[in-house]
Amino acid sequence: MEPIADNEIKRVLVINAHPDDSDFGASGTIAQWVKKGIEVAYVFCTNGDQGGEESGFTKEEMPAIRQREQRAAGAAIGVTDITFLNYVDGHLVATIELRKDIVRQIRISKPDRIVCQSPERNWDRIGASHPDHLAAGEATIQAVYPDSRNPFAFTDLLEKEGYNHGVLKKSGFLDLLNLITGLISPTPLI
Repeated sequence: MEPIADNEIKRVLVINAHPDDSDFGASGTIAQWVKKGIEVAYVFCTNGDQGGEESGFTKEEMPAIRQREQRAAGAAIGVTDITFLNYVDGHLVATIELRKDIVRQIRISKPDRIVCQSPERNWDRIGASHPDHLAAGEATIQAVYPDSRNPFAFTDLLEKEGYNHGVLKKSGFLDLLNLITGLISPTPLI
């Protein structure tokens, strides 16, 4: 399957487990999209509180530090629309609550493309298979299909918050897969 061409994309939503995952995974490609005039928004599922081994900071201080660093890293490549769902770092599970929070972000952003982590374990690169990464990827894929387009999924998002279903540009199973798979290969920032 070929991804949707960049010239057909107006908005990209990047959903990852932790602050800094986008920077390690795809910031070169994201920077190129921003340079082309594509709007990019980030959603981070966790608060980043376990990301400071031997830093001298406490676990309680880490969320503010990592989120500040992530906002600065995003701004450096032109991404300023950044949301933190603030789940506990290291405890992320693909729950119905996480799916709903991601659906909300999809319905707010109305992306043409979604970039997320793979829900499949990579035995060759076990670091890419952090349990939080797997959970964020699985919850995102479930949020894309069937939830975000389904008028009967999370009806309170429309009734109480005004976020409508059916926001994805393409319809049908194949197009939804194109939003999720094969989107990027890390590109150096030049």
